[in-house]
Amino acid sequence: MKPLSPKPHLRPLTCGVLLLALAACSDSEQPSPESQGAANALDPSLEIPDPDDPVTNVEVVEERSEEVANRLLTFSDKLRRRDFTAAAEWLSESFHGHAFAPLEVAEERVDHLGLRHVRYDVETRTVTPGAGFLASLADAIGPWSAVESALWKVKGAEFQKGRRARWGKIKLYVHMTGISAEGDRTSLAGWGYARVEKESGAWMLTRFQLTSLDQSSRPGTVFTDVSAAAGVGHVGGRFGRGEGNDSYAWNGAASADVDGDGFWDVFLPSDGRNFLYMGRADGRFDEQARERGVLAPDAGTGAVFFDFDNDGDQDLAVGQIGWRAADGKLEGRTPLLYVNDGKGSFTENGAALGLSEPFVAYSLTVLDYDADGFLDLFLCSYGRIEAEHNNSWIQATNGSPNALLRNEDGKRFVDVAEQAGVRGTSWSYAAAAADIDRDGDVDLYVANDYGDNELFLGSPEGRFTEAAASLGVVDHGNGMGVAWGDLSNDGRVDLYVSNMSSTAGNRILGRLDADIGGETFKQLKKLAAGNSIFLANEKGGFEVLPSSAGGINASWAWSVALADFDLDGRLDAFCTNGFVTGDQPFDT
Repeated sequence: MKPLSPKPHLRPLTCGVLLLALAACSDSEQPSPESQGAANALDPSLEIPDPDDPVTNVEVVEERSEEVANRLLTFSDKLRRRDFTAAAEWLSESFHGHAFAPLEVAEERVDHLGLRHVRYDVETRTVTPGAGFLASLADAIGPWSAVESALWKVKGAEFQKGRRARWGKIKLYVHMTGISAEGDRTSLAGWGYARVEKESGAWMLTRFQLTSLDQSSRPGTVFTDVSAAAGVGHVGGRFGRGEGNDSYAWNGAASADVDGDGFWDVFLPSDGRNFLYMGRADGRFDEQARERGVLAPDAGTGAVFFDFDNDGDQDLAVGQIGWRAADGKLEGRTPLLYVNDGKGSFTENGAALGLSEPFVAYSLTVLDYDADGFLDLFLCSYGRIEAEHNNSWIQATNGSPNALLRNEDGKRFVDVAEQAGVRGTSWSYAAAAADIDRDGDVDLYVANDYGDNELFLGSPEGRFTEAAASLGVVDHGNGMGVAWGDLSNDGRVDLYVSNMSSTAGNRILGRLDADIGGETFKQLKKLAAGNSIFLANEKGGFEVLPSSAGGINASWAWSVALADFDLDGRLDAFCTNGFVTGDQPFDT
């Protein structure tokens, strides 16, 4: 097939682009007749051999893998900036690799919302020295009006054994996203292998083998970021930089129409102060936390609006980090309950309403578990990791006890978690309630970090029975978020669970199968495997979708929300992700 033209913008290299890239490279990277001859003599497949005597020490392999991964993060940042002159510093003088363009199209299709997928025929790739390799990257992403991200991620590594052997074979995932010259959202994703060698103390790319390349593009955008224009574009300090951002327990936002004007308002707990954005008819927001009585106390975690006293307005509950010391003394803070005056102003009255016990409360879930017409609160209590680490990576049991706060006629709350059977001491992070079995009782799914998740089935007596294993939704892993919804449009309630996914974790665990093996190895692998989707079946249980079904890989995932964003009658999933792991601002 002919190369796709004019879209999706992987065009044959032009003389102008090639000359620009050649000029951008250092003298040592410019191809001499000898290097061109060497390129032509290379096997066009550029297959990189495995080390014949690989390093088997897991710590040594991972140390070298991380060195290479960190080097490639910086290389990725240079590509994101389209600074090909600087990017040349990561290529050895002897580098040869497969060019990203030109490539012929192997398959093309158009999906929902005009999303266009192109799979390129990598058998039509060419081998080129470093200057040509960078020129092909310049031809692929140079015409974009913006490059939003560029990621060359190490997914696997093997290194040659021996003191003088400083080379390895790296498995790479390449992903670059941005906006094309025509204004389309576009992305390039591919897999490949690289040979790396340590030269003058730094890992350098000496070979690159491209094994697949796909491009996706869509005319225009589905969403446009209007945070600043709408008045909610507050920018906080960088984490751990002494800029007032040192909390790891912030848990998102709560939204409701708090003043009854027909427009949604948004509350965000934060370290230093809280924010309450009041919606306006023109789509903008006015920040009024101080005027409406919710500016302080700060440092809240999960938050939720609900009408606890059935007076027709939305009250606000905010989780806090609190605990009891060994001597019984209350330390930290107790949960907060801001009572709405009916006009959108609040008075904090948690202690008087029974919220006087401390909890390491990370998220709050509203449910009427006893069907008495008054809304109750379930508090997911995490552990105090700054004081005591989890006692297991597979099934931690030293978290703070969860709480089920029964609402007694809108007058006070009483913790009945022990009696209801949902107290537990797992490291609970998030929960969601729904009547999944249609028996009239509310059921509760709890996502736990460092262990199995739990599904509590409700009963008319107000006591829960744990049934995650029997219904097939244990989902062992680092549970971070959960949402119920009919994902398959069959009238049954399905389950989406967000979990952490770790490239480094998968890399390390891939070497430990022979040493660990069995069920323990499976459990550890699941800790780094990412999100899960469970579809309800006709028998009342659930079946997990394979990862190949899509909609699962969200990297280091946190909370998830299900909604029909494009109004096509089908639920979509929005999953937040990311984590700051190093000193580099782009290392997230």
